Amino acid sequence: MEIAVLRTFISVKIAPTPDLRRLHSRLLDLGDRFRPVALDNLHVTLKFLGDTMDAQVPEICTMIRRVADSAPAMHVRLLGVGAFPNARRPSVLWVGLHQAEPLCGMAAELDNALAPLGFAPESRGFQPHLTLLRIKSRPPDEVFSLLSDEAHTEFGLVAIDDVEYLQSEPGPRGSRYTKLATFALNTVERGNQPTA
Repeated sequence: MEIAVLRTFISVKIAPTPDLRRLHSRLLDLGDRFRPVALDNLHVTLKFLGDTMDAQVPEICTMIRRVADSAPAMHVRLLGVGAFPNARRPSVLWVGLHQAEPLCGMAAELDNALAPLGFAPESRGFQPHLTLLRIKSRPPDEVFSLLSDEAHTEFGLVAIDDVEYLQSEPGPRGSRYTKLATFALNTVERGNQPTA
């Protein structure tokens, strides 16, 4: 019998704010060679698991539920556009997340909880960011202008109320995501109230 292997990750969905939609529209203007992440797929990855045996999914879900039950629902502020590895050689464009300490805590807890299942802890500290665009060829000048123009732009405040466990399937028009499970965060004491 063939063993099913999925490519999976754990994330939180980010609802597009009006300013984020404006930025996304600006990215679409870069042309067909550059495809930004679809607005429906905007998310912050908390833990990338990669190859996952189908049989492991229930146990992974148990671990995620445990972490989600003790984590507060929260607000995060979207602020500034940056690039990995840096603004001179951009291969990924992202929006920064501020007031994201509870998110960092969740990522660390997931790292610890999933290590016994064979998923290695991250070697680098968690950097909360919202990926918007992957650049696989030489970026046009407009990318550098955008990085300069939007480096300190406020893109709004978003509420995060749950965690999603997703399967990712690469395709010619970008990855397709299938939701395997959703886990509500603890809304009794909503963490990180929005500040002006």
